[in-house]
Amino acid sequence: MGGAGLKIIGVLEAPHPFFFCCRCTGWYPSPGRAWRGSAVMIFLDPGTLLIASPGMLDPNFMHTVAMVGHHDGEGAQGLVINRHKPGGMSLAGLEIQEGGPVGIGQHQLLHASEDFAHCSTLVVDGIWMAQEPGPVLEALESGHLSADSMRLFEGYSGWGAGQLEVELREKAWLVCEPAPQLVFGELRAAATWREALRLMGPAAEGLAHLPPDISWN
Repeated sequence: MGGAGLKIIGVLEAPHPFFFCCRCTGWYPSPGRAWRGSAVMIFLDPGTLLIASPGMLDPNFMHTVAMVGHHDGEGAQGLVINRHKPGGMSLAGLEIQEGGPVGIGQHQLLHASEDFAHCSTLVVDGIWMAQEPGPVLEALESGHLSADSMRLFEGYSGWGAGQLEVELREKAWLVCEPAPQLVFGELRAAATWREALRLMGPAAEGLAHLPPDISWN
């Protein structure tokens, strides 16, 4: 049993009930399913989006949207797609965004061009990650590529073995299908977070209006 971006792999406590698939008929798993309390392990497909729940208080991830790069039994890596990097740094005219708190000094380049498949890995349809960003940046500087279809990040987000699964159980993240329009859309920080919730439907969109801590009400 699974939804888009979801693979049932092994044994672990079930994820939280606010797991949502954009192409499913509702929240997944939905209340009342026979297996709701059963033991499952989930691995998320590359490109899947992690949307920070309103209760996420970690300053590294509060109101963030992260794209999963890979997720397996050894852990997970991804990129925060909606956070400016302090200092307004750029490379080849591209703003350097903050991809996460791990690997500071390392740069990751996402783009949408199949012309550079020889130096890139396909994350999901419409999103490539360049292992050798040089040729892509040269094409940008020469005017053969548009900056609208690429994003440059410093650092990444990392989870150790089982850590992301624990955070899912603790309702730290909502999970949604890949959305290239968010990855390459205008970087608007918290507004991008609200847009990601809106794409998931009315039930999730309403979460954007909740305070991080209900005691603040």
